[in-house]
Amino acid sequence: MTRNQPLRGLRAIEFCWVWSGPMIGQHLADLGAEVIKIEWYKRHDLYRTRGVERLRGKMPEAIRRESSYAFQSLNRNKLGLAVDLKHPDGLQIVKDLIAESDLLLENFSVGTLDRLGLGADELKRLNERLVVISLSATGRGSAIESLRSYGLMLSALGGFEALIRDDDGAFMGSPTFVMSDPNAALFGTLAALAGTLHARETGAGATYECSQVEAAASLVNTPAPANEASMGVEGIFATSEGDFVAVSDAPDPGGPAEFAEWATRQNAASVIDAVRSAGGNAARVNSLGDTLHAEEFVDTEVRQPMEHPVSGTRELIATPWWIDGRRPPLARPAPMLGEHNDEVLRRVLGYDEARIAAFHEAGVLDEPES
Repeated sequence: MTRNQPLRGLRAIEFCWVWSGPMIGQHLADLGAEVIKIEWYKRHDLYRTRGVERLRGKMPEAIRRESSYAFQSLNRNKLGLAVDLKHPDGLQIVKDLIAESDLLLENFSVGTLDRLGLGADELKRLNERLVVISLSATGRGSAIESLRSYGLMLSALGGFEALIRDDDGAFMGSPTFVMSDPNAALFGTLAALAGTLHARETGAGATYECSQVEAAASLVNTPAPANEASMGVEGIFATSEGDFVAVSDAPDPGGPAEFAEWATRQNAASVIDAVRSAGGNAARVNSLGDTLHAEEFVDTEVRQPMEHPVSGTRELIATPWWIDGRRPPLARPAPMLGEHNDEVLRRVLGYDEARIAAFHEAGVLDEPES
């Protein structure tokens, strides 16, 4: 164990895609765990093309699927294994990997692992110490447990979207970004760490079922202040220069509408100074680009360069914690499909060269010809 990689020596297999599941793997990998992401060429993580959907057919697919900034951020520091789970040899490779791992992460719909031949009984047979984190939409046992959905639907079902309204109380909802994915990822990460500690103490693994809908519902139940009327003005307000300012507990000159009208005649700096001088709190609403020069981020190393073999150097947002004054390092870029196949089979599983070559010959590890 090293100070800035406290999870070094922990191995997790990640059967995850899109946002919530891969974010659990990101947190663990950023803290030093060895996270092996399992995909296949015909069924890879959909976020490999997030943000580059419209480039389909305009560049080689092998390039497009490695070009997403979102995928590169969520999957940095991981190893990538591309293996055909529908082939008996491919399934056996994964079973051997499960036997050598501490954690299994998955955010598929309920029953997917069972259909792959990796149900609870089989996982326990392979590794009694294995901790399984299952982050499905509704959790096993729900009346709609087979629901396959994405973040916005889960946020809506959990009640969070109903909270997003304008100043007049009219429903708005999230325009694009939703809280359900990163929120569920934090619950999954806590379960992964707690399960690992318990398994190391007792020698017994367990399956932790996490419902993303229930995680979203936990946001709705956030306690409100006992006396909201005493809080003054709170909200996000436009200013004269087109900027926005977030305001909390500002002295109320007559109501939110009056405050909003006053703010439109001031620049952002004037609104912030006036609110702070009167004992309230205010801050400019920054875009991600603004954080490059914002005073809050000066000398924080929040942006870290990462060299990717396809897209070149990009700045990724680092983990938001420091350990003894140092950030956990961004050690490697997100894996290309199948990039670490031979390394995992050779180093982790101890397969000899003849056996690895046989798997390649059988098409278990390589992209099928189109």
